[in-house]
Amino acid sequence: MVTEFDFRLHADRSECVGTQYFELLPGPYRGKHWVPGARFIDEYTFSLFEGIFERHLADYDHFAFVDVLLPQWQPILTDLSDLQACLLRVDGSQVDLPFGRALHVKGAFEMDIANNQRGLAWLTAELRHWLSETLTMHDCISVLGL
Repeated sequence: MVTEFDFRLHADRSECVGTQYFELLPGPYRGKHWVPGARFIDEYTFSLFEGIFERHLADYDHFAFVDVLLPQWQPILTDLSDLQACLLRVDGSQVDLPFGRALHVKGAFEMDIANNQRGLAWLTAELRHWLSETLTMHDCISVLGL
């Protein structure tokens, strides 16, 4: 089976196919999913940079819901920025990605490495922009795993 990555930052649940999405929720988690204003990233695509969250959040888990406070976002945003810059420089050359531990997607990513790098660079730019804008209005963004 070939894994195809969805490099979109979904703003509307109707854009999502299935339910295997990470949800980024402005504010603390309050027991509801698919909330208007949240953003959604396909599970396989999120796993390409999930290691950033594993590294910076002691209580992070692929299957958990984690409230991430503003100070905790700063090193995550820095790592996302560094990742984007690296992806824009390499142009199809192999690069170490901060893969998460839950899924093994490295081989699938490398099957179309140049296109996947461009897609991931675009997604990280969109994600950084949304996070930065959202953090001006909220002191917490929750990461809702599966």
